[in-house]
Amino acid sequence: MKSSELARMAGVSVRTLRHYHAIGLLPEPPRGENGYRDYEPTHLLRLLRIRQLASLGFSLEQIGPMLQDLDAKRAEGDECRGASDRLLDDLDRQLQEQITQLERQRELIVRIRSGQGEPDYPARAARALEAIEDFERTSHGQGFLLCALTGNDKTAMGVAAHLYSDDELAEIERIFHAIPERGLTQEYLHVSRLMDSLPAHASTERREAAIQAGLAFLEKIDDCFDVRNWLRPDKDYELVLENMASAHYNDAQIAASDELFTRFTRRMAERAEHGGCISSTEA
Repeated sequence: MKSSELARMAGVSVRTLRHYHAIGLLPEPPRGENGYRDYEPTHLLRLLRIRQLASLGFSLEQIGPMLQDLDAKRAEGDECRGASDRLLDDLDRQLQEQITQLERQRELIVRIRSGQGEPDYPARAARALEAIEDFERTSHGQGFLLCALTGNDKTAMGVAAHLYSDDELAEIERIFHAIPERGLTQEYLHVSRLMDSLPAHASTERREAAIQAGLAFLEKIDDCFDVRNWLRPDKDYELVLENMASAHYNDAQIAASDELFTRFTRRMAERAEHGGCISSTEA
């Protein structure tokens, strides 16, 4: 058979044949007196076997050893477990992982079509975003805990949804479920108003009053916070989000907010050091 005839019967291109020759997957036949390769039925069978294995998901690098092992097993009466079995096991695991991922994608599509998610946001952020949206809808406010994540263009929220870790997103979800469930919505909004109303040259007393009110509120939901998210250094994207938020606040508001979270972080560190229960995830 000529290369064009072999390729046609096997359903591949002549270029594919040449590639298989080049990588040693398909042995090259001797050339006839006319200078052309002269293929035998054995070449056709090997090519068809290569196509079959490729259709199962094996890479070309795996197919060569797979064929060699299958041939050896047939020659020896299939008495021992060889490389082909291990490759099949590996492939089966890979396919199962792909199936699981496809099932997750299908579930996400169902949620998106039912209005419970966004196609351009990761699925793992959906519950945190939903908790925030529910809180904003029922409280008609955002408040100081969301100052780094809110804005008319939702840029910060989008960045957080993509880059926050699972633990950070879970923390947000816990917080904004706990506030209304514990009847703390009005206190939360009161603290936020104290912060938002600080003038640029607010007195030390006025700033301290806002900070103390914030600390008293945070103490009531401190079990929602994951201490690991607070005691580690800030990540690059968190600094970006903080800078975005700072652009909308005056110096007194920024200073009060920084001091509030510095003190609260210190309290959480003290509790962690003394074995206190700080995070509901660690309870």
